[in-house]
Amino acid sequence: MKKKLLYALTILIFATTYISCSDDDNGDNEPKLVVPEVSVQNLSLKNTILPAQKIKLRANIINKTQADIQWLTNGVEIAQDSIYEFSSTIEGSFNIKVSASNILGETSDSLKIKVIDGFKISDIKNWTGEGENQSIMAIQWIYKDVKNLLHPEDEEIFFLAWGYKWKNAEKRTGYDMIEAIAKKDPKLFVLVTSDGNQGMVIKGFGYDGNGDGKIEIKSPNSNSKNGLHLTETDFKNGIYQQKNANDNIDGFEILSEGDYWIGGWHEAYTSYWLGYGEAVLEAEEYEYSNFYANHRFLENKSWDAWTFSPINSTETNTAPRPELLKAAPNN
Repeated sequence: MKKKLLYALTILIFATTYISCSDDDNGDNEPKLVVPEVSVQNLSLKNTILPAQKIKLRANIINKTQADIQWLTNGVEIAQDSIYEFSSTIEGSFNIKVSASNILGETSDSLKIKVIDGFKISDIKNWTGEGENQSIMAIQWIYKDVKNLLHPEDEEIFFLAWGYKWKNAEKRTGYDMIEAIAKKDPKLFVLVTSDGNQGMVIKGFGYDGNGDGKIEIKSPNSNSKNGLHLTETDFKNGIYQQKNANDNIDGFEILSEGDYWIGGWHEAYTSYWLGYGEAVLEAEEYEYSNFYANHRFLENKSWDAWTFSPINSTETNTAPRPELLKAAPNN
């Protein structure tokens, strides 16, 4: 009996001590209420979208004790959850704002979303291959005598896109796509060079702009380099492989009327850009590629764009101009 009384007394003393300590705490362990901080995270990584396309946004909140969330589009409240999906069937610029507030105050963050009916995969007219996967090849030519190669004017740009299809069971590269499209489209001409185990280097792209089935380009003699004179007969299945390392690939002049050429190696070159999605609507969505096309494995809805960039000390490249992109005709 004594043991039971001693045990009960011990429990009572412990409980009394715990309650006393809890009372002395006076709530000091509770989080201190402060003004919440909020920022917008763009989970879709795109600021420009097609009509009806969705962008997922998240409100990241610090000190979110008793915080209320509010999303506004162009000043109109549209949601109160931490995740918000924006979509619009109307073209335009939209200011998306999120705020977080409590009794102590409010903070906010915002970003702008553009909705434009730009060039998309479904606009492609010239398709090569078969399969459930689709990739896009786009080439941005410029007209003769462009004064600023790095920043050509809109009217100095000729930008075309082709489509390429392949099956899931197949692995296809950017070079596979170039080779297949050049073989199918008689207007497209490609100059390449072998770099041993590294594969094929793209040295230039030509296009029969007037559709007469001909193209003629000529490079000058330069120091130890020999001038090169090519016509459509030199391109087999649309491709000419450089035969002599001493051939001058720079400074080609277009002799055939109404045609286009970009290419080179020491003075200027064809720069390679990669994008993804149903549409690539802004230049910033393209990523410069440091790899040869045969090392780039295609993905469904991947975009390969080529531009003409000068060789300069700043290593700055000419960016693609998606707003000027047009579908190559189906020949």
